[in-house]
Amino acid sequence: MERKKPVHKVLQDCLGQIISSRRKRLGMSQDELADESGVDRAFISSVERGQRNPSFRTIASIAHGLRMKFARLVHNCEQCSDDTSKKAS
Repeated sequence: MERKKPVHKVLQDCLGQIISSRRKRLGMSQDELADESGVDRAFISSVERGQRNPSFRTIASIAHGLRMKFARLVHNCEQCSDDTSKKAS
């Protein structure tokens, strides 16, 4: 029987997927996003891979670097996690 991922891990993974997808759609490298957001490139990489849990402030900075509203980024994470949960059921 497969163990369900905790909701915080699902959200963390979704956040990384959304950041990576948006960054690539904008044609940005991780270095460029790091410069735009004021967040270390290695940290951006680890967030995109779902390995780090960024603070509220860091998520807001990354959203700004991605030229999107914080609320939209969070909303997209919730939608992703809902979709992931439905697939797991």
